[in-house]
Amino acid sequence: MAGDVHKLLVTLGERWLKREGFAVVASELVTGGTREQADVIGFRSNCSALIEAKASRSDFLADARKPHRVAGGLGVYRFYLCPPGVIEVSDLPDRWGLLYAEGRGVRDVLRPTGNGWPSPGSTFSDWHAFQHEADLDAERGVLFSIARRRSLSRSDEQYEKRLQDAVRRADRLARENAELAEKVRKLERDLYIAERGLTVDSQSPVMLKAAIRRKIA
Repeated sequence: MAGDVHKLLVTLGERWLKREGFAVVASELVTGGTREQADVIGFRSNCSALIEAKASRSDFLADARKPHRVAGGLGVYRFYLCPPGVIEVSDLPDRWGLLYAEGRGVRDVLRPTGNGWPSPGSTFSDWHAFQHEADLDAERGVLFSIARRRSLSRSDEQYEKRLQDAVRRADRLARENAELAEKVRKLERDLYIAERGLTVDSQSPVMLKAAIRRKIA
């Protein structure tokens, strides 16, 4: 279900960027030179824009921990796209915009004024407040990947698609494995507490973790 929502968000994000005048738009690219896999990215001659599709709040919270959210990353302009209420304006990192998917359309919640899309460093209207310092080397890699994809033969294109599907599947399995490991840790803690008739408040977290490690060693 979450996968279907994410796929719809990506499709809506592509359409939104094209309506905004981005002639080159691509989604879910796996490229060399960066670990960032943009959900949707678009290029004009003078700037780039990134859309991150988030079907759930947990996905949004996990996104903030990625290294390219701290420095660099793709996109002079960056937006989160989600179902209404999943992300609020007060949740946004600095300089990010917010879009809501409503039905088959997109509603602008927070974005720069108008449709200027000026170059980095421009002081036009309020656009400067939404600009990021993008990783230009990574963006060149993305543009190369887009150009290469469009020049592939049919068999090469199918191979590329299988590779991208495999990478996405590996990322999904890694997330699921991390979630299961966290559930196991919580169950071990609860079992330890229950067997001894304790409460969480009666032991410090450090003591509980040490005791559990001794128990399962």
